[in-house]
Amino acid sequence: MRSLSLTSLLFSIGLLLLILSVSAAPPSPPPAEGQADSVVESTEISQSTDATIDLDATSFASQVTNGKGTWWVKHFSPYCLHCKAVAPIWSKLSNDLAGEAEAADFHFANIDCVANGDLCDAHEVTGYPTFILYQDGKMVERYSTTGARTYDGLKDYTLKHMKKDTVSATKGTTESVAAKTDGQTTEKIEGAESAKAVAEEDSATSMENANAEKFEASTTRTPNPNGVSIPLTFSSFTKLVTSTRESFFIKFYVPWCGHCQALEPAWLELARQMQGKLNIAEVNCDEESRLCKDARLRGYPSLMYFVGTERVEYDGLRGVGDLVAFANKALSARVRSVDATEFEEIEKKEEVIFLYFYDENTAKEDFDALDRFALPLIGHAPLFTTTSPILASRFRVTTFPRLVAISDGRPSYYTALSPKDMRDHLKVLAWMKTVWLPILPELSAANSHEIMQGRTVVLGILDKSREEEFELSKKEMKAAALEWIDRRVGQEKAERQNQRELKEMKIEEANDKGDEKALKEAQNMHIVLSPRKEVGFAWVDGLFWERWLQKTYGIDVRESDQRVIINDEDNKAYWDQTIDGQPIVPTSRQVILDTLRTVIDNRNKIKPKSTTSKFANLVNTIKQADAGYAFALVSFGIGITLVIAWYWKGKIRRFSRNVSNGSHSIIPSSVGGGKFD
Repeated sequence: MRSLSLTSLLFSIGLLLLILSVSAAPPSPPPAEGQADSVVESTEISQSTDATIDLDATSFASQVTNGKGTWWVKHFSPYCLHCKAVAPIWSKLSNDLAGEAEAADFHFANIDCVANGDLCDAHEVTGYPTFILYQDGKMVERYSTTGARTYDGLKDYTLKHMKKDTVSATKGTTESVAAKTDGQTTEKIEGAESAKAVAEEDSATSMENANAEKFEASTTRTPNPNGVSIPLTFSSFTKLVTSTRESFFIKFYVPWCGHCQALEPAWLELARQMQGKLNIAEVNCDEESRLCKDARLRGYPSLMYFVGTERVEYDGLRGVGDLVAFANKALSARVRSVDATEFEEIEKKEEVIFLYFYDENTAKEDFDALDRFALPLIGHAPLFTTTSPILASRFRVTTFPRLVAISDGRPSYYTALSPKDMRDHLKVLAWMKTVWLPILPELSAANSHEIMQGRTVVLGILDKSREEEFELSKKEMKAAALEWIDRRVGQEKAERQNQRELKEMKIEEANDKGDEKALKEAQNMHIVLSPRKEVGFAWVDGLFWERWLQKTYGIDVRESDQRVIINDEDNKAYWDQTIDGQPIVPTSRQVILDTLRTVIDNRNKIKPKSTTSKFANLVNTIKQADAGYAFALVSFGIGITLVIAWYWKGKIRRFSRNVSNGSHSIIPSSVGGGKFD
């Protein structure tokens, strides 16, 4: 037998480097579902010139949101293959139609969603590329993700919407919009002309009554009279769901799906319990593939709550109790008016409340925009309107309309610089998502991503069966959360004040010196707060999630009692001990806060534990150590390869000599039955 050659060794190292370099490359964001772009055609189109306009958050606000004319905007990622394929087509189209576009005040533009992630998130861009049409600062419609991405397909659409009067006529069209990863986004199902007519009629008539009842939809038919789940076809879906204002909770499934089969008993029981209250229905996607394609499903089964063309996806647990609880919340999801007395009672039951203050001068357009938030808020927080001077005085509201989020009596205000901002559905909803979590929410399957991702979380692992200790733990954890919030607010206030004082000092100094250039620079200084990773608090039922907690953190409340861990999901790290090596207990806010401060100020002062394997943890450590982690990772791989090659080279040489001498068996005596360890 020949020994391992130097050529083989170099080949192995090269192969490993190739694998590591591919794995270290940034991942490409996924394209929108159902996309099938023509890559061949794009290579035939030159992009030597480009009449499109590149936008960022600032230029979008000035030219599109606060500007005039029609803008067709391509939201893309530079890493997306579909985006690269359509780029030369988009460029050629903008050049070929430049003259007509200028005459019609029509503009082609691009937004890089990697560089402007917040802007794309605000417009609910969930796949790349996404084309959205805007006119006079308002979103008109999205280009269908199944629409042709060919030159002719895009050109036909452009010419159709080139004239302003044509564009205006398209307002109110309904279209299917992809469901989000949080799972709580309102969407529209496209396809039915009758749905368009009903939506436009509702928009014109839903605000006739200026008081509380202006937001409630009515129906003349008793919902779910027989307590059963109704099978729907494309035709009956259009007739019963999208062409009405009735509420439907619908299951999209396929018969061969194991999860769908497991859900069926709970779904039938839900239908029975919702008799006379809520329509329950189901769609067999093997038989109704067109309907399910329009619905942009993420998997089977998918559960969605519809009111006409508006929908929200249910992404929680699928027991009977969970489904019934969601259905009841959905039924009560409407905007209602309250006075000060009613609000006091609501505060006792709800952890987070949205309160919309208005007066007699509030326009119909404001109420139209407000009515769209009922569905997205299901399962999060109720929305109420009020004209109460008592509540306005309590929350210091002096301008109308004004939207306030109240959490544990603490108000957060939506900042609207103009009436347009109050009517911007996507912008307001994006703000709502930042404040709709309670100060101490319960971690569940539906909200785990929202709670854990992108921030450090103080997670209480509690035992609900010990009622007294459980309530004390929640009380102490909430007190710790409020104290931490006050501390952060104080820090930000002090930092902001220091920057203001520094700006004033530089302005005075420039004035004293008569330095116009320095004065202009000082006046243009922006107050920018230091970046701080967000800290959140939550608790989880230690008995219900016993297996997951044991596997992830090695904690079992039955054996180790209630505990607190500080989790950093982004880095797969967590802390479960104080600086003295003691468990973090939820019944002491001081212990929680002291440990949290230590972790935030010096994360390595208390050694973190990992929720991943040792090797994966090593890779994460290398990644965190330096911005050039890819080089370190490759160097690590080379080192490992050389050690393995050196080891096996020696063994192969010794094995070859032994075989030549006839003193070694090919199959070791410890191995039998043809099985190798």
